[in-house]
Amino acid sequence: MSWSSKHQGISEFFHNKLGITGLAIIVFFTFTALCAPLLTSNSPNQIYVTGPWAVPQWATAFPQYSDLPSNMLVTSADLANWRITTASSTQATPQQVALPASALNGLGFKFDPREALLISSAVPYSAKTFSGETVASLSYNFTYEYKPPYDFTFGDIIYVANVSNVADFYFRFILSGPSGTYKLTSYAIMSNSPVEVISYRNGIPVGRWYDISLSNVLPDVNTAALGPSGSTAVDSGEIFLAKKGIYNYTVQLVIIPQQGETAFVKVYMEPAYFHVLGRAYGLLGSDDKGRDLWSQFVYGSRISIEVGLLASAATVVIGTFLGLFSAIEGGVLDEFWMRVADVILVLPFLPLAIVVLFVFTQSPVVQKDPSILYIWLVVLFSVLSWPGLARVIRSQALSLKERGYVEAARALGAGKLYIMNKHLLPNIMGLVYANLALSVPGFILTEASLDFLFPNASTIPTWGRMIAKAYEHAASATAYGFGWWWFLFPGLAIVLLSLAFVLLGYALDEIFNPRLRKR
Repeated sequence: MSWSSKHQGISEFFHNKLGITGLAIIVFFTFTALCAPLLTSNSPNQIYVTGPWAVPQWATAFPQYSDLPSNMLVTSADLANWRITTASSTQATPQQVALPASALNGLGFKFDPREALLISSAVPYSAKTFSGETVASLSYNFTYEYKPPYDFTFGDIIYVANVSNVADFYFRFILSGPSGTYKLTSYAIMSNSPVEVISYRNGIPVGRWYDISLSNVLPDVNTAALGPSGSTAVDSGEIFLAKKGIYNYTVQLVIIPQQGETAFVKVYMEPAYFHVLGRAYGLLGSDDKGRDLWSQFVYGSRISIEVGLLASAATVVIGTFLGLFSAIEGGVLDEFWMRVADVILVLPFLPLAIVVLFVFTQSPVVQKDPSILYIWLVVLFSVLSWPGLARVIRSQALSLKERGYVEAARALGAGKLYIMNKHLLPNIMGLVYANLALSVPGFILTEASLDFLFPNASTIPTWGRMIAKAYEHAASATAYGFGWWWFLFPGLAIVLLSLAFVLLGYALDEIFNPRLRKR
């Protein structure tokens, strides 16, 4: 193909509205796939970056979602905004501190206090204190003006400097407001035995900063059984913050001295935090475990594009080579490869792919590195898909082989390889380009179908797996606003990307096929 004809083809393509539309969509998804780490702030598999079943943030523009909470820290990191009360035997002094990064990294939200409250307390053993004395309290009032969240996290960052003659000490977190008063770090065992979980005897260390981080979505605190009524609600946030209004959040230090001794405790307490996990989050919301669906969507585009393009390219290369080879050689080799193609053509594609995929998922190698699974999918798609193109290329090459200029070249002593490269291949490249683009949608849809049928075959996020997980949790979705955002966007993406390659293929076919060119 000469430079002038190439230039003409490129010019025709950029004047083809279908081709430009398809190319623009492909460029968008390719950019998304390549820049996934830059476009996302969360791992696609990280749980509870927000509340479960969070709608997209932009959906709050609609009335039914307008008062859903986003991720928010409802308390202040400034100690001056807290009300501090202490027992007579306790001294509390604000101190400037610089927290190590290790104490903040696990929070999952921005919280950077500059001051800590140094508490020094001496509690003598007595009939009044043997069961524990509250020596210090930090209280904070906040206004909550949204619908109740499903989940929340709370806690404090502390540093225990010195402990002596102590049977135990613990931190108690209390939330009071229009919905009632709840001890967040106590819960009932067998309905009537109170247990304090954040205590010295239960693992609070001495001599280092320690993050008391708890949540009603984690198994370390059973907040579903908290409160005066022993409620068993699944989403305790809907009980504790059920009403709009002013709430009080308090953290208390309680010391239990040893019998006959005076207990001494010296501890630094940061302002406590209470973090609401939102019901509106990001561009695409969250799934049932609070994972960022935008991250899953962006990383999922990689698999669809990679599998589609690689399988299509491999299929076109194999089909083109074997089609030309069979047409040029003829005889036994032609008969052999066409019979192989016939056998593969009658194989049921999807059932065979399902069986092979199931076998691959049992492999320890694939279980160790799930990305290998998609390499094998590309190989499988290529092996099962080349015969159709090979037959089309062969029939076209057989027709071209009888043309006068080919006969003249053969009469002048041109070999088979020369004829194939100089006369046959250039004349079928339009067909090759069109098939390259038109075969991609089939592979994208097949890969998505397999991921839908086997969502647990891999932990790598894909569009098909997103739809499968949304379908898997469809029953519970009815209680959380139907969860339309979970399956809608990956479904649209599969359709759009497939349509883009179809448009591109039609545009290329229109350019290279003289009978389809516009006059």
